[in-house]
Amino acid sequence: MKAITENGRTITIDDKYEIRRGGEGKILTIPERPDQVAKIYLDPNVTHLGQAQKDALSVLDSTYFVRPIDLIYQKKGKKINTQKGAIGFTMEYLPPDFVPLAALFKKNYCTSNQIDAGFKNNLIKQLPSIVSHAHSQDIVIGDLSGYNIMVNPQGTLKFIDVDAYETPIHTHSGVLFDEIRDYLYKGIVSKNSDYFALSIVVFNLLTYMHPFKGVHKLYKAMAERMVRKIPVFANDANLIIPKCYLPVKDVTLQQQFELLYAEGERFMLTIGQPVAPSVTTPVVAPATVTAGNLTVKEVYQPKLDEYIIRVVFQQNQGLIITNYQTLVYDASNQGYVTLKQSITSAQLPAYLPQEELEWFAGEKNILVLHQGKLYHLLNGGGFQLISNFSLSAKARYKLIDNILVVLDGEHKRWVHLDDITKDFIRIEQTPVFVPGFDVFNGLIQNTGGVQYVFYHSGHSISTVKSALPLIASVHIQGNVGWVSYDEQVAGEVTRKYEYFSIDGLQMKMSGELLPGQRLFAYKTTSPQAGIVFEPNDDQMLVRRSQDFKVLQEFDCSILTTESSLVSTQAGIIAYEKDFCYLLNSK
Repeated sequence: MKAITENGRTITIDDKYEIRRGGEGKILTIPERPDQVAKIYLDPNVTHLGQAQKDALSVLDSTYFVRPIDLIYQKKGKKINTQKGAIGFTMEYLPPDFVPLAALFKKNYCTSNQIDAGFKNNLIKQLPSIVSHAHSQDIVIGDLSGYNIMVNPQGTLKFIDVDAYETPIHTHSGVLFDEIRDYLYKGIVSKNSDYFALSIVVFNLLTYMHPFKGVHKLYKAMAERMVRKIPVFANDANLIIPKCYLPVKDVTLQQQFELLYAEGERFMLTIGQPVAPSVTTPVVAPATVTAGNLTVKEVYQPKLDEYIIRVVFQQNQGLIITNYQTLVYDASNQGYVTLKQSITSAQLPAYLPQEELEWFAGEKNILVLHQGKLYHLLNGGGFQLISNFSLSAKARYKLIDNILVVLDGEHKRWVHLDDITKDFIRIEQTPVFVPGFDVFNGLIQNTGGVQYVFYHSGHSISTVKSALPLIASVHIQGNVGWVSYDEQVAGEVTRKYEYFSIDGLQMKMSGELLPGQRLFAYKTTSPQAGIVFEPNDDQMLVRRSQDFKVLQEFDCSILTTESSLVSTQAGIIAYEKDFCYLLNSK
């Protein structure tokens, strides 16, 4: 349909331009304004943002806040239809390289994207001043969570969902993520609750953990821990601290966290420099470890000052990419992973600098991407340029098993890594609305209020409609996976993670919840069933895919909730920044 902005400009509002959707509105690109998007409210009978609230938000610095630009109204002839109020508003269109700040709360994400202490320090020093700017304009943010702050690779921060902020003419709805709700003070939204929420964001960035997560033997609920003032660093014998937790090294900042969480004070954090610890040298582990009924064999142990950036394994071969080299392995034999080749910077041609490369492993072929061009690693060690492949600077892509999914221009392409003839790779291409795809949170397509997810169905990529009205992220191996979604009850929003299976054309939810993201491995045992291997602190859980019930628990001291598991013919590959092991049952 044609709509009209407050300044009388006609724009196109069409569901085919949808790029994402939230609880109260959908986000659409605007053909007439390529640098802006429209947020259109889902309930046309409810006006969420009026002129007075928009004017009140205009004092926010657009350098850091994605604030409303123009209100949008239905068009009546050539004039604005003001009877039902605004149906939405326009705002800045953030490029796809912006990701939620919450991604940086995960150790494995920071490692694979080489996010170091300096990058985090830069963000942490900016955050208090941005929040103080809002407060100085008599504005309260409210839902100040890591999901509502975006960051790009250059360290630029952007606060979103600004229309919900509390201003002198608008009271906050009180709808908040439970992780930043100040239960000690009954969840009341105020500048003090912003101080508390900001501290949680900073604590997460520094420690890879929420200050009230972990397991307490007596007080299970996070809200109860907040009220009883039992943070993760409390001296409490009943508290089980997750292995991913990295204690705060800055004494002054730790003292502030103690006042906030253990004493119940509320104030704006004072940030010194530096606050994030620098990278530490990994501890060298023994070459072979046994744990209960598991045999753990070392695949690779990083050397001094070396760390693993990314590991990519298919059933028969794989890669370990470190900050110094790329290692190619054979994983086709049960119980053994054999090094085939190590490639250092000195062994690469001058036109392929190690620090700028992205490596991909198929079942047969190894390829590398550089500046939009794809190169095939030949058996003799040289590289063959793939002649029928190129990427634009705006392209996005995701590897699903041995197929590289590429979204570029107006097409999606399935690039079959194991189907290469000389310098020609097999590519399947389909026209699509590329901005409607989310690559960061899995591979999700948003179109007309419906979400679709993609998975490897054997020989190609297949799609299935989401079983839930709105998912935030998805992780799939074979025909099983988990989705995250937000559940709202009485103004309290909780992000949940639930296993599912794909059967035919249906996504079947299991009802089995996870406490958070788990990068599990999946091994098929029949065309429609298999086994899920899930990492946990000091153990590996084994689930059956029919109902995702736990069949067995293996003790395994090397594993944490941040470990990534991959299924191969050789066994289960387990890795983190400082180790890579092969796991098998005895």
